Amino acid sequence: MRTLVILCIAFLSGTLTSNAFASGEQATVNSFDQINALFRNPPVQFRSAPLWVWNDAMSKEKIDIMLKDMKSQGIGGAFIHPRPGLITPYLSDEWFALVRYSVDKGKQLGMHIWLYDENSYPSGFAGGHVPAQMPESWNQGQGLKMTRASRLPDDAAGKYEI
Repeated sequence: MRTLVILCIAFLSGTLTSNAFASGEQATVNSFDQINALFRNPPVQFRSAPLWVWNDAMSKEKIDIMLKDMKSQGIGGAFIHPRPGLITPYLSDEWFALVRYSVDKGKQLGMHIWLYDENSYPSGFAGGHVPAQMPESWNQGQGLKMTRASRLPDDAAGKYEI
C-alpha cells in the first residue's frame, strides 16, 4: 500500500508540475497534504467538463444561470452541445453571439467552454445545413457491407484472399 501511495504522489506530482495552469502558474507538489488539497479543490483543467445540452431557446439569462449552477457544483467547464429541440437557429448570428457570450462568461467564472460542433446526427449533418445546401450529399459516405462467409477449412490458411 505504501508503494502505491508513493507512486500516486510521484505520478500526480509530475503531472501537476508539468502542466501549466490556465493562469500561467505551475504547481509543485512535494507532499501528500498538497496532493490531498488538490484532490479536494483541483485546478479547472482537472475538473469535469460535461456536455452542456442546448435544446431550447437560448438567452444570456439562461446561460448565466446554467454556468453559475455548474460552477457552484465544482464543474470546470462545459462543451456546448446543440441537440434536437434547439429553438435558437443553429449557426445563425444569434447562435454565434450566444456562443461568444458563453465563452466570455466562462472566462469570467474561471471555467473553460468548448463548442461540440455538431447538431444532431449523423456526423456532418450540421443541423440539416449540409443536406439543404448540398442535396447530393444525402446518403454519401463510408459504408459497411456485411457478407456472410463460411468458416475456411484449417488447411486453407493463406490460400484465399479476402
